Amino acid sequence: MTQLFFTILICLSITFNVFAQDEFDAMDDEWNMDGWEEEESKDYSINGFLEVAAGIRLSKDSVISTDKTLADLRLQFQYDYQFDASELSFTADTYYDGVQDQTRAQIREAAWQSNLGFAGDWGSKFDVKLGQQVLTWGTGDYVFLNDLFPKDYQSFFSGRDDEYLKAPSLSAKLSGYFDLVNIDLVITPSFTPDVYINGDYFSFFSPLAGQQIAPRFDVSSSLKPSSPEYAVRLYKSIGATEYAGYFYNGYFKTPSSITEAFEPTFSKLKVYGASVRSTLGVGLFNAEFAYYDSVDDSNGTNPYVPNSQSRWLIGYEQELVKNLTGSMQWYLEHTHDHAALIDHSFAPEYEVAQNRVWFTQRLMYRAMQQTLTINAFNFYSTTDNDGYLKLSASYSPVDTWQLTAGANIFYGEEGHTFFGQFEDATNIFARFRYFY
Repeated sequence: MTQLFFTILICLSITFNVFAQDEFDAMDDEWNMDGWEEEESKDYSINGFLEVAAGIRLSKDSVISTDKTLADLRLQFQYDYQFDASELSFTADTYYDGVQDQTRAQIREAAWQSNLGFAGDWGSKFDVKLGQQVLTWGTGDYVFLNDLFPKDYQSFFSGRDDEYLKAPSLSAKLSGYFDLVNIDLVITPSFTPDVYINGDYFSFFSPLAGQQIAPRFDVSSSLKPSSPEYAVRLYKSIGATEYAGYFYNGYFKTPSSITEAFEPTFSKLKVYGASVRSTLGVGLFNAEFAYYDSVDDSNGTNPYVPNSQSRWLIGYEQELVKNLTGSMQWYLEHTHDHAALIDHSFAPEYEVAQNRVWFTQRLMYRAMQQTLTINAFNFYSTTDNDGYLKLSASYSPVDTWQLTAGANIFYGEEGHTFFGQFEDATNIFARFRYFY
């Protein structure tokens, strides 16, 4: 806790110095006649933020030695350059992670994007984006079916901003626009997994060990796929309704498979899906389907590899009263060949139900002329009798700073269920962000 206290103290000192400098700059501007000159347009923009964030768990975890769940001092730098017919974007984070006592860096975007009009009339129908980038598609709210791009669940559970739930990947994206249908094609030359729960910040339940563990494991390079990933989306809007079809060819994004030596690894995966999104009454309706084809376990008898699944999602959102928006989602995860799974499992008592159901509810309220945003999002599983409540409140009275506080609350009747295993990870957090 001492180290966390000094980290916060240093960050606040830096922030107050920045505020003070802004005041001096404002005084100088009162005497600076250059402000009367017309500002020249620039081909580039530079911005970013400085952030200090802290979080602490509310109950002791018997296999994690620290009560800290978040202790970041972060600087983000963004640079965008506009060419005549293309754009270069760069976003990088450098931060001190007080939980792991490490200084880290992440390039979230380093990409070039352009229309291909220079190739003629046919080329003008295509846009391309090449490089490190954050990708997303699908219709779910915190529930991802056909979005097989990498996620960072360690950041999500610890209280970092929602932007860090989506992790970057080095990819090429080609988008085509046609009267019949639009298409997005994404190729990731080297498989990029999720930033999964591995014991660094939160412990998890091991069915093989039959208990909570925190081994701080990672998949060895020899067991990590290096083959490309392919993702395709076909979509079209007809009136107020958008239809989409999806295909993915790659690997499970978390190491849910094991070798015969019981080492974690990634198995092959193909996903076929579809979605629809439209207005319904005074709100928005969405539905999505995905079939997860576990290529290495076609009949469900391989205990080392996850079974194939069908996943369904139905959602609805509307404004309940002025400034208060509510939404609900129903999610079903159907495991194929479930009887074979139980018969061949190493720990059948811990396997999921054949049909696992989640309900999600979100309430979002904006007040004080939209400067205060309060969010409450709850996952609840009727089959696992567990859930996860994410609470947050963000206050930003001016464009230059934002204060956020909240909680990640996990609950469940059994310690081996999806959310129940993280009950000791329940935490509160706070973040202060200064934009420049």
